[in-house]
Amino acid sequence: MLVNYSLIFVSLLLFAGLGIDAGLLERSYLQLQGAAQAAAAGSSVALQRGGSSSTITSAGQAAAAMNGYTNGTNGVTVTIANPPSTGTYAGNSSAVLATINAAVPTTFLGILGMGNVNMKATAQAVAPTLVNLSSFYNVTAIYTDGTSIPDTGGFDGSGYAYSANALGEARASNNLGALISWRGNLFTLGAPNTKNGVANTTVTLPSGNYSQLLIVASTAFGPLTETWNVYYSDNSYTSLTQNMSDWCNPQFYSGETVVVQASYRDAEPWGASTPTENELPNCIYGYSINLDSSKTLSKIVLPATRQVVVFAIGLKK
Repeated sequence: MLVNYSLIFVSLLLFAGLGIDAGLLERSYLQLQGAAQAAAAGSSVALQRGGSSSTITSAGQAAAAMNGYTNGTNGVTVTIANPPSTGTYAGNSSAVLATINAAVPTTFLGILGMGNVNMKATAQAVAPTLVNLSSFYNVTAIYTDGTSIPDTGGFDGSGYAYSANALGEARASNNLGALISWRGNLFTLGAPNTKNGVANTTVTLPSGNYSQLLIVASTAFGPLTETWNVYYSDNSYTSLTQNMSDWCNPQFYSGETVVVQASYRDAEPWGASTPTENELPNCIYGYSINLDSSKTLSKIVLPATRQVVVFAIGLKK
């Protein structure tokens, strides 16, 4: 029997090429999905800042472009819908839906007349429900430069505090004004020189069904491992035990994100007569707790220590 080795070789080469294209297309889709998530987060931030429809769309398209997909270029379209007409948050005016369509070039599939494969990725983002912490503030953790800090006061209880000026510079570099951003969500810090943080207490949460709780917090004299308990109306609860970095020494633990980093802190330790700027970078971190959305939320019990200070809490459906 005569064997056509050239035909076998071409067939094997074609199958190998198809496998290569399949891998490239999978990677392209993951990149496209990541760009869609970035677009949703970017447009959600613009929405939370009160932006117009065109501003919200521009913010989402800019985020997609930063991730390799520019609207109107090489067949790419990036659209932003607020509110979404489909999906989990359909009709929710606090939500956005980002959709990216792109023609992804192939290599060997071009032999079969498929030089491009059309792909579509979508992502949604919704603004969190922010918990009003003002009635729970019990720590003055943020000061303006030059303001006297008590020997036993400040963020760490020993005369060291976050600088509102340095935090403002960090936020300004990201065009956030008086806000901080994490995961496409905006949070507001309390006013400086007065109670603006919460420690070692129980915080009442808005009644409702939520899937995730977001915490903006930091730790003094860390690192620490602390437990957070979130209670529901039936008195059951969800717990999170989390490794937490010291405010001046990020360890990048699993489940921990640096939300903002300032270039210095304010200091007036024991024996000092005037406050100074202490040139030590410091961070505020973000943590999240997945909730049982079938249950009605009630309260959160913060870690039983003055060393953990919470600046903001948000809830997501």
